[in-house]
This record gives sequence, structure tokens and C-alpha cells, in this order.
Amino acid sequence: MKRLGLLLLAFMCFACAYAGAPKIEKSESFEVPAMGWSKVLLLKNGNTAYFHFTKKDGIEVKIFDRSRKMIANQTVTSELWNPKRLISSVVEGLYEINGEPVLFLAQFDGREPTLYRLRFDPFTGNMVKEEQIGTMPKIKAFDVASADKFYIEKDPNSDCYVVIYFNAYGRGTEDRIKVVHYNGAHKAINVGYYELADETLNYLNYIGAVVDGDKRVFISTYAASNLKGENGHVFISRLNSTDSTFFSKPLDFTEDFRDTKSVMYYNRKSNTIQLLALAYTKSRGGAGYYLSFMSYIDPESMGLKSVKLLSGEKTNEYVHNVLQLDKNYQGMPQNMIVNKDNSTTVLSEEMIQQTTVNQYGAVISASTVLGGIGISELNEDGTERSGYVLMKNQLAGGIINPLYMSSRKKGKWMSLIGYSDYNSYISYDYIGTDNNRYIIFNDNTKNFGKDEDDRRRALVNNPNKLNTVCYQLKGNEVNKFYLFGATEEKDQSNTCYIDASDYMPANNTYATLLIERDGHERQVRMAWITFE
Repeated sequence: MKRLGLLLLAFMCFACAYAGAPKIEKSESFEVPAMGWSKVLLLKNGNTAYFHFTKKDGIEVKIFDRSRKMIANQTVTSELWNPKRLISSVVEGLYEINGEPVLFLAQFDGREPTLYRLRFDPFTGNMVKEEQIGTMPKIKAFDVASADKFYIEKDPNSDCYVVIYFNAYGRGTEDRIKVVHYNGAHKAINVGYYELADETLNYLNYIGAVVDGDKRVFISTYAASNLKGENGHVFISRLNSTDSTFFSKPLDFTEDFRDTKSVMYYNRKSNTIQLLALAYTKSRGGAGYYLSFMSYIDPESMGLKSVKLLSGEKTNEYVHNVLQLDKNYQGMPQNMIVNKDNSTTVLSEEMIQQTTVNQYGAVISASTVLGGIGISELNEDGTERSGYVLMKNQLAGGIINPLYMSSRKKGKWMSLIGYSDYNSYISYDYIGTDNNRYIIFNDNTKNFGKDEDDRRRALVNNPNKLNTVCYQLKGNEVNKFYLFGATEEKDQSNTCYIDASDYMPANNTYATLLIERDGHERQVRMAWITFE
């Protein structure tokens, strides 16, 4: 394709050093973490907490102060939960609550899923308090996926949060969905049990929640008569802190929806609940695909203000007119971000799930190809005003599902079939400031000088050949540069743990683990990037 000349001059500036590059600070190096879960948490007091699960020894905790110096480094163990089962545990969330890092951890006691709340000192990393806060009924043998039915949602504007217990097998009122609403002192404000008036809707799935301080909780559910989706609807429900029962309403346009997933946001400026929903459907030829909708809901009446089908018109225009590719963009929504001006950014990613089964039909290996990135900017009314597409080609271990970026942001993690520690390096991150938008991901150095034609891109499946690239998006201009600078030799690289990173919008600071490789030598540092 003859498009590089004017195209690149008009829309892209490929440079290893960029004049407006963000400020970067680094800690002293420390031991490269072993396989397992890693997560960074930026704290309001200026400190940074880093958590890492070892395979059997406990939870490593490191604290860095405002000057980027490590002030605490220890391994936390317990007799309440089992340190030797960390690699098979589920991290349900990591949040700052009342000035403390708080980790929610799920493990099995026999076949009974049990939820623990671990509170840490923000200066020493010591355990302040650990306690078992809930259990679920025993699961069926080998049904590990059913254990992942605890959900933690925190109010971003306060220290209040909610713990949701979802029992996929329960049929009675108190057996399906239990909601416990907490204040910042970890005291239960209210306990409610979810029930739908229509008893014919036997299939029920929890798909999202938001917390409005200590006043109320909203949840979204998908209900149908059976697994095929007959009589399927999405319901929006409200539990006031003074009530024990939910007030629920169906979203009328969701009639006959099939498998549905969602992410919710409570926009206090417009007093509106935004629901980004993905509904599975089939074409006349039998091929299955997801449709994406953005719904705007009145939290007082629970009525639907408006709904928009996310057609991706602007992202397709970018693919056709800027990248000059014939195909349409096929990305799946992964998260939504509501901006200060009430516009919304929808982040998408192309996904191809791959599985291998044995002669008995059991899955023995699984992976997901994560492709091109889509960024859609929506007006306040949900219409799409602009779109970008950036190409990449990455291979992740395990089956990655849509909207996983919204869960990753909360610190949620579990080891999947086919999971690889390499997953820490893949996918991408989005940073939105008042002035610019940035996309960060790790890419093969062979791809840096190529255009955005995905057919020419090397597959990213070896962390030793990756460097972190950053795209700055501003109007029609796209600037691309190496975030940590270009490496001089082929056996050198600077790669960050995308999966472990955290971003604090209040000061435009992004914190991540940086792996610096020189030949066979590797060292890790904490890195803080301040964006303009």
C-alpha cells in the first residue's frame, strides 16, 4: 500500500524521543517477581503500595514514599487464610479505603468459597486486620469457575463499598444474590436480598453494580427463562440503605437479549446511571456476535432516559480513511471512562479466543489473541464524535472475556486454564488527562517503524523482545514514542507490567513495574510517569 508519505506526515510522528514526553521517576532496582499476581496501588497520602503473590510463602508487600524510596519490604502470612494456596486463590479487588490498602481474597475451605478482607498499614505494609467476612455454599467438584462469585464494588467518591454474593445454583430468595453495603469504617450499613417478581425467569446472572455513598446501591442483572435466553431481559435494581428489598425495573429494549455482560457508572454531575452492555445475538446464518449498547438511566425513577447502539462508525471511518484498510474494526468493548465534561470514552480491543480439547471434550489449553485497539469518544447523549484505531498483535494465555479491563482496574485476578505469567505484559492501558489522551502497550521492536497494517505486524509472544510504546492522541495528530526510551542493542529492552499498573487522575500519575533487560540480566524498578 502506497500510503506512508503524506499519511504519516499528516497523522503520525514516529520518533524515539518526543518533545512532550512525560516525566519519569524510577525507584532503586529490586528482585524480579516470580510468577503470580502483582498489583500497584497509588495512595492519596503520596505513597505507593506494591503487592505480589508468591506461590506458597505469602503476600509480598512493598511501600514507596513520595520521594520514590522503598520504606517497607516484607512478606505477610496468616493462619486464617492459606498462604500455600495463593496461586489458586481469587483476588476479588484491591482498593484504598479509609487511607489503607484493602485486599479482598477468596479461597476454598474444603469446597466452600470463603471471602477474606485484609487491611494493610499504608506506611509499614503490616497487616492492620484480617477477617473472614463471608462464605458461599459448597461448590460442585471441579467447578472452580463457580467459586468466582464474590464481587466488590467501591464508590469512587467515598470509602463506601458493597460486597455481592452471587450463587449461580441457588433458587430461593436468599440463595441467589446477597448484597452487603459497608461504610468506610468497614461497618455493614445494610444487607439486602435480591428477588425478581417473575418466577418464570429461572436463569439469573449478576452483571454490574455501583455504590452511591452510604445512601444506596444499584445493581444490574440479566434474567431469562432458560440458558437459551428466552424472555431475556436486563434489569436495573436499587437498594436504599433504609430498605431490605430491591426496587427493580426491566430495560424494555432488552427484550429477548441473550448472554449479556455490562459495566456501570454513576454520573453524579448529570444524576444518571450509565450502563455499557454487550448482548450476544446470532445472524440469520447462525454466526454469533455481540452488540453493544450505552443506556442512560434515571436513578430516581429507574426509567430509561435514552439508549444508543454503539456502531463504531467513527472507528471504522478511521480504519478506512486514515489507515486505508478495507476491513471494519471488530473490537469488543473492554471499559468505559466518563470524563469531566460528561463525555464518555469507550475502550475496545479485538479478541480471538482459541481452545484445544482432548478426546473427552475437556479443555486442555486455551489462549486469546488480543488485536487492534479502539478508542471511541461519545458525546453526552451517547453519539460518537470521534474514533481512533491502533494496531497490535498479542497472544495471551487463557480465555480472556470482554470487559476484562474494567475488572483489571479493580485489581481482580484469578489463574485461568492456560494462564501465563506473560499476561502481565500484554493488553494495553489508557490514560486521559485534561490536555491529552495516551495509549500504552508493549510491542515487538520489529513493529515500531511499521505502519498500522496489522498483516505486517510480528506476533507479541516473547517478553524478552518487547519495549513499551506510547501513543499520544490529540485531535488528528498521533505521536508515537518509546515510553522509557529506545534501547540501543537487540538484546536490551524496557518492558512494563501493564497488568499491575495503577493510575491516579488527580495528579496524572501512572505507576507500573518496569523490567529492564540487558542480555540475560534483568532488573525491576517501580516507575512513576506523570502525563501532561
